[in-house]
This record gives sequence, C-alpha cells and structure tokens, in this order.
Amino acid sequence: MNNQEDNVFFKKFKEQLGKHQFTIGISDLAKMTGVSQTQLRYWEQKDYIHSLKVSEKNTTHRYSYGMLMRVHFIKMMLDEGFTLAAAVERADGYNNQMEMMRIFMMTAFQGIEERDGHHMVKLGYFDEAKTQQLYCYIQNETPHYRVYPVKSEG
Repeated sequence: MNNQEDNVFFKKFKEQLGKHQFTIGISDLAKMTGVSQTQLRYWEQKDYIHSLKVSEKNTTHRYSYGMLMRVHFIKMMLDEGFTLAAAVERADGYNNQMEMMRIFMMTAFQGIEERDGHHMVKLGYFDEAKTQQLYCYIQNETPHYRVYPVKSEG
C-alpha cells in the first residue's frame, strides 16, 4: 500500500470504530461476568448500569462493550469486599479514565508508517506550532517514542 491508500484505509478504519456498537444481551452479559441476570436487572433499576434502546418494538436488554467492562469492574470490587455503593462509586471514577482513553485512541491514532526500519504508530503533532510529530513503535513488548520534524509537502 502507498501513503494515500494507507490514509484512506486508516480513516475508514477509525470511522468504523466510531460507528461500531458492539452489544450483547443480558444472558451473555451474565455469563461473561458471573453476575446473575436478576442482579443485573437490579443494578439497572438502581441506575448503576444502563442498557441500550435497540428499537421501539424490541424490549430485549442490550449492553455496550463499555457496560460489559463496567459490570466486570463492579463485580471485581464486590469480590474484593466493597459494598455495592462503593463499587459503583469506584467504577464511576474509572469510567472517566476509560472515556479519556477512548477519546485518545479515536483522535490520536493517525495511521502507521514505516520509519527507521520500524512500523510506527503516528500519534499526531507534538508541538503547538505543528512542526513535529510523535511516533511510537513496539520492540520487545515495550513502547518507544520518537519525534520527527513534519515532512514538507513538495
């Protein structure tokens, strides 16, 4: 692939990530988390978790991937001995961090380029003047960062 094809591919990839709404039903959520359907309905009644409205006619509870992670976290806190209220409070705090990571992934990832013999993730401008760009590559399961001057078009 050339740079133009790469740019189109990664743009479409990010669009699909933004549109894609991975959902699961309540029975799958219960199986995946070890929390009973009865408990999940109670948590939803208490406004601790939320199902997605699929359609007017469909009354099936559908849950997002984010809600799956929230249920896992609440259960983990309960297993550690926290009360339900305390577990939910902690989950709320981590939810903000997860949202920050989601936004970062959706905005910072700008494609992959080969530079200096490595496949590098392009993470955008490094400075306000937009003269340098930040890249990251993985070697031995460790991230390494490099800053490069912006390539001049011409």
